[in-house]
Amino acid sequence: MTFAMTTDQRRLRALAISHTRVLAHGGSRSGKTFEIVREIVVRALKAPGSRHLITRFHFRDAKIAIFMDTLPKVLNICFPELKGRYHFDRTDFYVKFQNGSEIWIGGLDDKERTDKILGLEYSTIYFNESSQISFLSVQTALTRLAQKAPPLKNKAYFDCN
Repeated sequence: MTFAMTTDQRRLRALAISHTRVLAHGGSRSGKTFEIVREIVVRALKAPGSRHLITRFHFRDAKIAIFMDTLPKVLNICFPELKGRYHFDRTDFYVKFQNGSEIWIGGLDDKERTDKILGLEYSTIYFNESSQISFLSVQTALTRLAQKAPPLKNKAYFDCN
C-alpha cells in the first residue's frame, strides 16, 4: 500500500514546518490525525532520545484510536523500512524506536494517568479531539512541553472535527 497525501494533508504539513502551535480541523476521516501522527514519527526519528505525547480526554479512546489503529497504520504505510525496529509497550502504552525516542499515548480523564504522563517532559504534545479536553487540562499539559531535543523546536498540535 502506498501513501498519497490529500490536499489538506499537504497544507497541514506546510503549516507544521514553521509554527509551534498547529490546529487542524476537518471532518471525520479527513486525514488530519494520520498526518499529525506521521509528523510526530518524523520528529521522533529526527531527534534521538526525544519524547512525544499523543493525548485525548479519555485514555480508552486514545488507546483504541491511536495506539491500536492510527499509529500502527502510519508506521506500516509511511515507514515500512522501520518494520521490526520499534517496540510497542502494551503496559504503559508507548512506542520506542531504536534511537531511544518514544511516543506516549495518554488520557487526561483520570488523575493517576494524568500524573503519570505529566511526570515527563515532551518535545511534542498532540491533543487529539481537543474540543473534548478542558482548557485547564490543556494548559497543565503544555507545561510539560519542555524537553530539549535538538534539532526540534517544541511543538503542540491540536485537532477537532
